[in-house]
Amino acid sequence: MKGAGPVVIACGTDSNYLLPLAVMLRSVVDNLAGDRHVEAFILHSDVSAAERARVTSGLPADRCTVHWLSVDESEVAGVPLWGRMPVTTYFKLLIADRLPAAIERAIWLDCDLLVNCDVAQLWDLDLHGSLLGAAQDRLVPFASSRGGIQSRSTFGIPDDAKYFNAGVMLIDLERWRAMGIAEQTLAYLRAHWKSVAFWDQEGLNVALAGKWKELSPRWNRNVSVPGDRAVGNLDGCILHFAGRLKPWLYKIRDPEFSLYLSYLDRTSFNGSRPAGGVRATAISLYERSGIRSLLHPLENLLADLARKSFRETTLNTASQAQ
Repeated sequence: MKGAGPVVIACGTDSNYLLPLAVMLRSVVDNLAGDRHVEAFILHSDVSAAERARVTSGLPADRCTVHWLSVDESEVAGVPLWGRMPVTTYFKLLIADRLPAAIERAIWLDCDLLVNCDVAQLWDLDLHGSLLGAAQDRLVPFASSRGGIQSRSTFGIPDDAKYFNAGVMLIDLERWRAMGIAEQTLAYLRAHWKSVAFWDQEGLNVALAGKWKELSPRWNRNVSVPGDRAVGNLDGCILHFAGRLKPWLYKIRDPEFSLYLSYLDRTSFNGSRPAGGVRATAISLYERSGIRSLLHPLENLLADLARKSFRETTLNTASQAQ
C-alpha cells in the first residue's frame, strides 16, 4: 500500500471531545510526510457547524480534508455502557458502513491520542492477509487476563490468545464488510452485556479472534502504563492517554503531557490548560506508583459494582417498558 493515494483515518466524537479531537488531528497533519494527504472521516453525534469549524480551524486544506458523518446513537442501542465511557466509543463499529464503499482500508484513531509520528508509515504496512492490524493491549494482554473475555470458551478462544487495544486499528474495510464484523460485534455485546468488561474492545476481540495482525507497540503506547512511559523517546510513536489521566483535564508534569500541550497550542483551543492542584497530583501519584498495584482488588471491586449497577438499571428499565 506504500504511497497509494490519501491516508484515510476515522474517529468518533461528540461535543465533549472536541478539544482532544482537534489536538489529535493537528498531530496527524503536523507529522505527515510532505507528499501525503489525509482524508479524515469523523463520525459524530450532534456536533454543531460552529463546533466543527473550530475543530478544523487552522488545518491546511492541502494536507487534510475533513468529512463529518452524523450518527444516530440509536444505531448502537443495547450495548453495555457502564462507567465513564461515552457511547461514541461504539461508533468505530459503524466505520465500514459509513465510509464510502470505494474506500478499501482505514486507520481508526481514538480522540485521546497524540500521533507523534508519520501516520502514513502505519497506513503503508502490509497486513499480510489479516483483517486488522493492532497492538496488544498492555493492561489486558490476553483473553484470560482480568478484564479480558469471560465467555471465551464459548467461542473457542484459547486462554493465551492475545488481546488487542482498539484505540488504534489499521482496518481492511472490504473484508470487514464482507465478514459482517460490525454485526457480529454488536450481536455479541447485546447478548453478553452482563459480563462485558471493556465495551466495544471486547466485542471486537471476539469477532476478530485469529483474524488480526499484531503491530509494534510504537503504534499504541499507553501513557498510563509505567513500562510504556519508560521507553523515553517520544518520537515516532502514537501516545495513548488511556485511563483517567487525560492531558486536557489534569495538569501533570511529565514529558508526554507537556508535548500534548505543545500540540494543543497549534489548534483553535490555544491557551487552554487543564486544572492542576491536589486532585491532579493525587491521581498522578496513584496511577504511577506501587500503591495502585496494592489497591487493584479494590479497583476491580468498584468496576464490578459499576457493571452490576448498569445491569440492574438496564433490567429495571426493560421491565418497566413491558
